[in-house]
Amino acid sequence: MRSAADVEAILLAYMDVYIQTDLIFVKQAYEAIRRNDTEAIETLQSYYSATKPASELHAASLKTGRSLLLGVRNLYAGQAPESFGRLKDPAMMYHYALAYGLSAAIMELPFHETAQTYMYAGLASLVSVATRIIPLGQNESQLVLFRLGRRLSELEIDDQELTLEKMNTFSPGLEIASMAHETLYTRLCMS
Repeated sequence: MRSAADVEAILLAYMDVYIQTDLIFVKQAYEAIRRNDTEAIETLQSYYSATKPASELHAASLKTGRSLLLGVRNLYAGQAPESFGRLKDPAMMYHYALAYGLSAAIMELPFHETAQTYMYAGLASLVSVATRIIPLGQNESQLVLFRLGRRLSELEIDDQELTLEKMNTFSPGLEIASMAHETLYTRLCMS
């Protein structure tokens, strides 16, 4: 990647990855907590763990998920919704995609908005990394994010298609690069 156009092209392709993996877990966790199915949440947690073989990415997903759930719980100032009591993990160590779906359901947010905000936040994070690494100027980065946001708002996501049977996580190159990244002497960003 050497330009804003490269970043945008890669992130447009990455939107498909979000839909075929993370967004499925967001949706499944969202539905599981709404039907009070803690067993399904634990199964989803195991499945999602299997999609993160690189230890840094696995640990980062758990840390950000925990932070999100604790932050949402704190919004309720000691009067957390009953749904928090349904989560089996007392340390709230759920992967970020699951935590996002759980939080949205607990807060009674519509799923379509949940899907849009999850994907936008992920894309914004990746644009931020690209801004530092390539480097891109702030104006270029904002334009990339604006165009990605517009594309995202036009994207039709069929909630009924977000099932575990439709999940696709085949990306060996990305996984190998992620595992190699953990052992680099000098790194520009944490994974």
